[in-house]
Amino acid sequence: MSCRARTGKRRRVVVAAAGAALATVLVSSGCSRTGALSGDVSVSTPSGEVTRGARMSVYLIPPSVAFEREWAEMIAGFRQEVAPAAEAQKAAEHQAEEARLKWDRAVAARGKDGTRRGQWTLSLRNTTAAGSQGLWRNVRATEGVAFQARKRVWEIVRKHEGQADALLTKHATERVQTDETGHYVIVKVPTGKAYLYARLPEKKEDFVWFVPIEIQAGTQRADLARDNQRNWPLVP
Repeated sequence: MSCRARTGKRRRVVVAAAGAALATVLVSSGCSRTGALSGDVSVSTPSGEVTRGARMSVYLIPPSVAFEREWAEMIAGFRQEVAPAAEAQKAAEHQAEEARLKWDRAVAARGKDGTRRGQWTLSLRNTTAAGSQGLWRNVRATEGVAFQARKRVWEIVRKHEGQADALLTKHATERVQTDETGHYVIVKVPTGKAYLYARLPEKKEDFVWFVPIEIQAGTQRADLARDNQRNWPLVP
């Protein structure tokens, strides 16, 4: 083989190798496309007042096989535990309501006799007349049972919410903090499906977001507001 032929062959090999390397880079860059998420965390009250989620954490969780399995197991455990407690709460509240209705009927019936409602209420609470103290004691007793039943459900919800929070933070691949206005930014997020998780505790109500989202190449906005919060399975 001549020197020129050998040189041409080496050039063709180099060109082919370079083409293969370029194709690999292009495929890799296509598979590793990323996007950016930004948005505001805020909730408005019926009166129009706006509460912004300042200095709070926002998590991004990809739907891995391990996460989906552990999440399903956690939800199943919650439902199994909370279902009988919720039924007990419902029954207890019904009994308390029935006891209160009997009390109200007794007060109304006594009022027809010319006795003022306030005087009759006090007399029913303090008198030793047959049945009067029993009515009031039944009201107090059933209300106490209903309170304990509601407390039990609340305790179960809180326990499993703690487990859910630990699970979500464990599987989160991104965690960012909002600024003082409630704005967040997450960059270099792989494209595909994911969940946004955030929790904003308030005095009267906790706002929880567990929002499925499709990450796209480039930038996109995902606000967390009242209308998309509480996509949350831990509700009795």
